[in-house]
Amino acid sequence: MYNNAARGRGIAMKQDPESLERDNDIAIDHMGDRVAMLRKITSGIHDEAESHHRLLDEIGGSMGGVGANLQQTMAHFNKVFVENKNGRQFCFMVGGITFVVFLLYQLGLG
Repeated sequence: MYNNAARGRGIAMKQDPESLERDNDIAIDHMGDRVAMLRKITSGIHDEAESHHRLLDEIGGSMGGVGANLQQTMAHFNKVFVENKNGRQFCFMVGGITFVVFLLYQLGLG
């Protein structure tokens, strides 16, 4: 194994400096192409991340509005059905009627 590495170095030493320079230029050009490709990929990833960030901001804003509306609805619900005795009676009446209709429906099918 050592002999193969030494032989490889010997071949490289025997090449003229111009061919080594040419090989280095080719390798640098190839590396430059890879860097350009990676730059395009990372730019695309950055643009996509920015797009998702804007979308999440918009969704967060609309969800905040939904949360505020839900809090208002719960406040109205509590005012009508929990704090007001008539509202509680109305809720029990609607639940009772729903139960009776469901019971009659089940008995009619059976």
